[in-house]
Amino acid sequence: MGKKWLKRILSLLLVLMIALAGAVKLPYLWRELTFRWTEHTETELRVKAYADEMGVSYWDYPESLIDLLERNPETEKFVLEYPFRDEQELEIFEYDLSAGVPLMMQWDKRWGYLKYGSDMVGITGCGPVCLAMAGYYVTGGDDDFHPAKMVEFAEKNGYYSKGNGSSWTLISEGGVKLGLDVTEIPLVKKRVMENLEVDNPIICSMRAGDFTTSGHYIVLVGAEDGLIRVNDPNSYANSEKLWSYEQIEGQIRNLWVIRGIG
Repeated sequence: MGKKWLKRILSLLLVLMIALAGAVKLPYLWRELTFRWTEHTETELRVKAYADEMGVSYWDYPESLIDLLERNPETEKFVLEYPFRDEQELEIFEYDLSAGVPLMMQWDKRWGYLKYGSDMVGITGCGPVCLAMAGYYVTGGDDDFHPAKMVEFAEKNGYYSKGNGSSWTLISEGGVKLGLDVTEIPLVKKRVMENLEVDNPIICSMRAGDFTTSGHYIVLVGAEDGLIRVNDPNSYANSEKLWSYEQIEGQIRNLWVIRGIG
């Protein structure tokens, strides 16, 4: 018998002894041991090390959150602090609109842990957060467009489609219900740039590419030297870049211009 298997058998006997003594629940100890026996990604090991350091269980972390961190290192703090989340309150929030459409992240701790559809806003909430960004801007800072309120609105009105995320009707129909002027436009460079040059935000449904591996929503928020500024609710890095129309054209599935009324 190899040393590796001998070590596992001795570890199992130790688990049984501790469990019989009533010190720790057997399922917890078993999961801890099986974690040691199997291979893990650097991300999983990072989360496990943080959990051990902070005295919480690695098993408190949903797998979808660990996958989020695997895909997007920007979410590290949001993911690691999940066990310490508090009940989120709709605190007053305010953005400087002189800088343009405010960037709101779906994994902001103020709303990112809230349930949305089959998971939490930090993972599935790009649609409501994009609607929040555009709506808040064109209404001059109406806090009815708080992301948490947009999530609640989307849930209550059935705009989340299981397995597909937020439906397009969240923007086209939901935006109108919220008092916005929503116009679906063709994917034509002239139409896109004309709207951005007069500061009309454009919400886009995206296919796999630079912004997602499946489906996603972003907001086109302005034009600068013939290039496009983007607010990506899942990435600061993408939001800091300037994009050419040609770079993103093939990734856009549909798009809506958002304006205020009155």
